[in-house]
Amino acid sequence: MKLYVVGVAVIAIALTGCGREPVGSRVSESAGTTEFSTFDRVTMPNISGTTLDGQQLSLDSFRGKVVVLNNWASWCLPCNDEAPIIVTAANKSDKDDVAFVGLDVSDQDSSAKDFVDLYKVPYPSIVDSNGAILRSEPGVPPGALPSTLIIDREGNVAVRIVGSVKEPEFSRLIANVIHE
Repeated sequence: MKLYVVGVAVIAIALTGCGREPVGSRVSESAGTTEFSTFDRVTMPNISGTTLDGQQLSLDSFRGKVVVLNNWASWCLPCNDEAPIIVTAANKSDKDDVAFVGLDVSDQDSSAKDFVDLYKVPYPSIVDSNGAILRSEPGVPPGALPSTLIIDREGNVAVRIVGSVKEPEFSRLIANVIHE
């Protein structure tokens, strides 16, 4: 009888973890970096839209690569502070392994283009004039600027950074997802 009770208890405990909401879909309002285990990752919705240079772009077009999605605005001072770090990482990354994409949130096109020119941003940025795309990102607080997601090759959120990226941590996080 004791064995039966212990067995039922073990099964009950195991089942409580099944069907739970993945950690990656929960919103934390605090700044910082969160790395998600492969079991706690959520699928990134297909973000798509018009880039600052007028082209159509979809994150799904990068499936099979690690994607670094940086949410920014030209008027955001911490976004300006982190821009050189992200640009350096993008320039150093193997384009066959990693794609960088920006999401320009609630910005004027002329100011956003000046930002891209000032920092020599080598990757495209999708325009999110009303912040709707940012609000659709799993686990990212609405209006979190700057924020960055590192998306694995299967399209799942592997890392969430709310606030400015810092080195050498940023490069380490990207490398960890590349080498999974």
